Amino acid sequence: MKVPEHIAFSYLLAQFGVQQAYGPAGTALTILAGCLPDLDGLTVVAGWSFYRRYHRIVGHGLPVTLLGPALLAALGSCLLHLGAFLPLWLWLQVALLGHLLTDFCFYRWPLQLLWPVSTRGWGLGLVAWNDLLPTATLYAAAAMALASPAVAPMAAAAGLGGLFTYLAWRAWRPRPRSSWSAWLAGNWARQSAPVWRWLTGDFIT
Repeated sequence: MKVPEHIAFSYLLAQFGVQQAYGPAGTALTILAGCLPDLDGLTVVAGWSFYRRYHRIVGHGLPVTLLGPALLAALGSCLLHLGAFLPLWLWLQVALLGHLLTDFCFYRWPLQLLWPVSTRGWGLGLVAWNDLLPTATLYAAAAMALASPAVAPMAAAAGLGGLFTYLAWRAWRPRPRSSWSAWLAGNWARQSAPVWRWLTGDFIT
């Protein structure tokens, strides 16, 4: 997924207990944990070739997966006084693993999940780069949760449930069957102004 989608995904995940137990600071840490793997996207400052060589490798490998959430949980527990380390760490670890799971399911760009132990890459490629349905589902659910905190857990369940239902549909029907579904699945971006792609987090094409 793209960064804004990961932010929305992590925000929705926080509505299942983090927001209630730790407040806005806990939700912010959950979003940070959910975006940690994309720190390797900063390699773009060294050029596109460097970015394409190291993105989905360094930040998506074992060091960040094992240490990142623990460091954020220590920050939350010791410096922000949010409570016990272990429950907070578990939530943050789930947020990071959620990032890896969705990246694995979405695009064909492989993830080197065991880097630096192994350079083998994995990726299902169920979703096209500019598929609108996952973006719209996550954005709508996040907007509903923000607008009405009382229904935030239900909005989160609907949003994440809708996302994974769509992934299951794409696994069953990999190719769109109509021009309308093909447009939603990514064809809309071909003739669109850049600003519309930017809203989905596409700053590359």
